[in-house]
Amino acid sequence: MKTALYRKYRPTTFDGVIGQDVIVTTLTNQIRKGAVSHAYLFTGSRGTGKTSCAKIFARAVNCLSPVNGSPCGKCEVCRALASPSNLDIVEMDAASNNGVDKIRDLRESVGYLPAAGKYKVYIIDEVHMLSGSAFNALLKTLEEPPAHVVFVLCTTEVHKLPATILSRCMRFDFRLVATDKLFALVKDIFAKEGVKAEDKAIMHIARLGEGSVRDTLSIADRCMSAADTLTYELVLDITGAGSGEETAELLEAVLKSDAGAVITRVEKLAAAGKSVSQISRELTVYARDLILLMTSGESGPTASAETLARMKGLAALTSAPFLVRFIRTLGGADAEIRYSSAPRIVLESALLSLCAGMSAPERAAETPVASPVIAPVRESAPQAAPAAHEAVAPREAAARPAAPRPEPKKRDPEEILMRTPCDDKTLGVLGYIRQKLRKNGHLRIFGEYSELKDNRTRLYGNEFYVFANSGSYLTFAEPESMKIVQGILDELGAGYKLRVEKPGTEGADVLEQILAATEGLDVEVVDGKGKRITGR
Repeated sequence: MKTALYRKYRPTTFDGVIGQDVIVTTLTNQIRKGAVSHAYLFTGSRGTGKTSCAKIFARAVNCLSPVNGSPCGKCEVCRALASPSNLDIVEMDAASNNGVDKIRDLRESVGYLPAAGKYKVYIIDEVHMLSGSAFNALLKTLEEPPAHVVFVLCTTEVHKLPATILSRCMRFDFRLVATDKLFALVKDIFAKEGVKAEDKAIMHIARLGEGSVRDTLSIADRCMSAADTLTYELVLDITGAGSGEETAELLEAVLKSDAGAVITRVEKLAAAGKSVSQISRELTVYARDLILLMTSGESGPTASAETLARMKGLAALTSAPFLVRFIRTLGGADAEIRYSSAPRIVLESALLSLCAGMSAPERAAETPVASPVIAPVRESAPQAAPAAHEAVAPREAAARPAAPRPEPKKRDPEEILMRTPCDDKTLGVLGYIRQKLRKNGHLRIFGEYSELKDNRTRLYGNEFYVFANSGSYLTFAEPESMKIVQGILDELGAGYKLRVEKPGTEGADVLEQILAATEGLDVEVVDGKGKRITGR
């Protein structure tokens, strides 16, 4: 019978544990110093090494000659503990042994001395599955076990454990393993197994593992069984995942608002046997990587030169805020896909909703978080559309033609807020302001401006309303802030006016500060009663 890779290559020493350096260092130091605690809690995502570390630790604390805190594997105790019949390492699966009777049996057994080693180690896996009465039965023994007993509790859902259990354990949080480490692991195992594979194929396997060593090796095992030579295309066929290029083409169709191309790309992927959930997932991961590239300049270890060039081309068509909305939309669609009789239609509808009525330039200026300062008033004027591959300048985005809106008969702030949607034009203008503030290092002002968000700003008729509170007024009145305002107004060009209005009558004393700060600017300030204080 063939042994699964994750079992065959399960680490037997701490040196073989990857991605958990801090935990390994702490445990090995305790073993070398003889400062072993009575109870440990290993928590983290599946396949990150919790159970493996527990088994290594159980052997290491009993080893007669540990090597760098790891069991030597050669002494008589290590050989005895390697036998399945040993009584000093007790493994218990709480998922199938979660009753109080099992814990009572455990409490009775802790009184027996270890047969070979110094400690009797109890490893309770999936400990969160224990019943409430079982936890209560374990509590006293866990707090004050005999000197020869060590408990190691493992769980993926630490939030389900009672606080009384958590407080009695030394907790270690296992993190997801980095993709580059998984890549190195799979590449090394393939070399040992005599499997030839392209680096691109191995990297795809590592990415599909999502930080889990066990999941990664399971995928690698499946691919290895298919052929002795693995190509990227073959791995895609085996795993049912869409290629990076296919995903990029689909995302590009959304960014260009090409509805026909969106439908065609989804149909092509579905015809190739790709699941709808997998298509959505690949799009989400690609969008996330694109955000990382746009915001930090990092492409990650998975991106080749070709992929990086492709991603930079897509970055010119969009903005990080839009990609955030893109990810959120797909996340909502995923919940519907699970229970839908027509999952493909759900995905197509979500993608079409993202590209319907929005061009790439509009998308490049979009932001979900609005700044409360600038109040431009747009004048309709024809403007040539910029090339799709060029970043859209704020002046170009602001000058796009739009149908004029009816001028309101009455300026009622609450009515405007309640009845007027915060549309893409509002978000687009505010998005540029937000980027300007952050780029120039005005983080404090940026944070205070962001408190208003889009629920206090509206483009109504031919005026851009900003409804400010007292704090926003004070921030607005700062000379430093006005310098930014002046620069943005200059950037946007003629036809823009700043209008700040304050519902209510409180905070009127700061109006004079605003007037002084905005002197010489094309700004309109309105008090709480709707009276225009200044403005050209």
